Amino acid sequence: MYIKKLLLENFRSYDKKIFEFDPKINLITGENGSGKTNLLESLYFLSAGKSFRASSMHQLMQWGSEFASSRAKTINSKNEENEIEIQLLVQKELAISRIGRKFYLNKVEKTRAKYLGALRSVIFHPEDIRLVTGSPTRRRDFLDEIYSQIDWHYNIAVSQYKKALKHRNELLDQIRLGKNQKSELFYWDQALIKNDDIIHQYRKKFIQFSNNFFENHPDSEIKTIFLNYIPSIITQNKLESNYQKDLLCGYTSCGNHRDDYSFDNLIFPDIDKNLEHWGSRGQQRLAVLALRLAQIAFYEENHQEKPILLLDDIFSELDLHHRDLVSRICQKYQTFFTFASDGCNSILPSAKIINL
Repeated sequence: MYIKKLLLENFRSYDKKIFEFDPKINLITGENGSGKTNLLESLYFLSAGKSFRASSMHQLMQWGSEFASSRAKTINSKNEENEIEIQLLVQKELAISRIGRKFYLNKVEKTRAKYLGALRSVIFHPEDIRLVTGSPTRRRDFLDEIYSQIDWHYNIAVSQYKKALKHRNELLDQIRLGKNQKSELFYWDQALIKNDDIIHQYRKKFIQFSNNFFENHPDSEIKTIFLNYIPSIITQNKLESNYQKDLLCGYTSCGNHRDDYSFDNLIFPDIDKNLEHWGSRGQQRLAVLALRLAQIAFYEENHQEKPILLLDDIFSELDLHHRDLVSRICQKYQTFFTFASDGCNSILPSAKIINL
């Protein structure tokens, strides 16, 4: 699949702007603040229904606007043209305003569940280094991102799990205050156990796929990378044994909301292998690149359509060898690069230049 044309209205820095793209390589250049990352963000938004950097939907709309849209013409593997669109609308309830989303396929409004999958993307951006050096929350968010575009069953399990976790934590507080009974935890315990198992099965599948991908990759450095998954499993016995501790702190201390994984190096089996602790900046950046490459392969193996690739200033962080690796891989997909100057032309001589 590739994007033929994009229309943005009131999206970030764009009042109304039409872009036409090459089916393969597109190089977006311009000075800082010209809107390069905003353009990538609009494409990711079309695939995921959310931003990869904004903390709220309000940030995606121009100041003072009550409507924004990202709309695209796409061509699928059967050479069929389709139109996809996500609209943002200000919805006012009493004194509170919130942003609502509407999803459209060929001008027909769809639920988010029916819309997702119309376009898939993989984003590479500088903040990805936090997958290695940042908090477990950031690493868990990445696993959620993997499935948010491809499997609504996972999204439902995550939504139901978060709801059950919130209610259980609130109930723990009430029990500690003597307002409720321990027996009332049973319903929420069962909801947590059921959805926790679903989520862990999905996450385990991607971790195993990634490690197999690394092991069989032709690049000798990527071969050394290993994801060490550290799941926090919920069982009834564990909830029982943790009950007094959970009651005291008012928080459920086990479950996939406590999952983590590390990026390890297999060359040094007898010392701390975690790249967060001892890896160089270059090794950490390569580990993130390898993970994104695994994400691409995972999408391709599980679905018929190729994802589009969104690379935000990635070449500034890679050595020449891995710049070449990325360039070769990107020839197989529609790819969007951002670059602050024209110096990238020698690496991507066949790219269509979009100068902002």
